[in-house]
Parts: sequence; structure tokens; C-alpha cells
Amino acid sequence: MNRLKKIFCALFCSAAVLAGGVSVSAESEFKVYDYADILSDSEEAALEDKLWDIADTYGHDVIVYTTYSMDGEDAEDFNEQLRYELDAGINGSGIIYLVSMEYRDYDIYSFGEMYSSIFINSVRDDMAEELVPYLSSGDYYGAFDRYADMVRAEIENVSEYGPNEESSFAIPIGIGCGLIIGIITVLIMKHGMKTTRAEAMANKYIREGSFKLTNSRDIFLYSQVTRTKRPSDSGSSSSSGGGHSSGKF
Repeated sequence: MNRLKKIFCALFCSAAVLAGGVSVSAESEFKVYDYADILSDSEEAALEDKLWDIADTYGHDVIVYTTYSMDGEDAEDFNEQLRYELDAGINGSGIIYLVSMEYRDYDIYSFGEMYSSIFINSVRDDMAEELVPYLSSGDYYGAFDRYADMVRAEIENVSEYGPNEESSFAIPIGIGCGLIIGIITVLIMKHGMKTTRAEAMANKYIREGSFKLTNSRDIFLYSQVTRTKRPSDSGSSSSSGGGHSSGKF
């Protein structure tokens, strides 16, 4: 990673702010942070230009961040911290593709408008799934380049056809299919039991003289246990105004 260039640029921007009182909008300083050093300088430069073009054109922050280790942190928590450490988000909207090499973790985190109307859970999950084979094969630049293309395409799709929304039919359809299968199963079982006839007593099933009761006692077969769920300390991904698609590669 060409870190020296980025460090000098960051120092220059900081000096400009202090000297002239220049106001800097809430947006990441760079778009590619390759701290795992898995990209060549030319790949990093090309990707940086591509992500900057998307951010400037559509007004959403688009970031790639690689690291060797997350120091034992969860990928989702680590990525949420990056949002604030990098000052990411144009008008509070952005997406960060995190890749950690130590245990081969990844996380795609969308927030703000990027989460609410563009990279909703289902869309983001589909993107993450498509990118995993690139990471698994070691084609990291291919994964990030394809990520950039998919981000651009999805933003344009939403711009033309309107915001993405989670399907409201998935749960009812699943319940309906389950009921249909259950009804069919019960009908088949009922049809196979037509030869049987209910009896008030069980005497017909006992061979005469084979059963002798020598002892009797009461045994409780059922008991009722009430449990109270203990509140969890961990918050959901939606509490931070965003969503995650994470896993291993």
C-alpha cells in the first residue's frame, strides 16, 4: 500500500483546515485502505479512482478496507467502528467492504440511505455471496473491482426504478406451504387408518390371563416450567442505522 502518499496528503489537508478554517464534509479521506497489503500499487490506484468516481457521481461513500487482524473483535463491530474512525458517509450514507486476513473474515456494512433504500439486507446478502468466490481464490482485486461495479449498478437501478424494499411475501408463502404439506400428510395418514375402529376399553389388546397387577402408584407425567428470558447485552445491527452481511472466505 502506498501509505506515504496518503500520510502526506492527510497532513496537508489537516494543515489547510487549521490555517484557513476550511470546512471538510463528512466523507472518508480515501476510498481504499489496504493495510493487509493484498493489492499492488497499480491495483490500489485504479480502485481508488473508481470508488472516488462513484462517490462523486452519486453522493454515497464507497470504501474498501483490508487488515491482517481485527485484534479479536467481531467483524461487524470492527466495521461499525471504521465508519466513525474514517469519518465515512456522505450525508450519513455509505458502504464499507471489510476483509480481514487472519481468520479470513469479511463484512459488508451499509448505512444511511445506502442501507434503507439501496443495499437492503437481501440485496447486500446477494452481493456478498457473489463476491466470496473471488476472495476464496485469492483474486482480491477482482473482488473489490466487482464490488465497485455492483455498487454503481445498484445505485443506478434504484435511481431509475425507485428504492429497494424487502419482500413482504416470503413469510406468508412459507407458512402457507407448511400448512399445505401438513394437511396433505394428515390426510394420507387418516386414509391409511380407515381399517381401525376406536374401542372404549383396551381389553381386546390384552391376552387373557397374561396381565396381573401387583403394585400401583401415582406418577406425574407432566410438569409446567416457566422461564423468563434474560435480556441480551448485544444490540442488533439495525440499532446503528445499518446492516451487515458477513462470513468467512
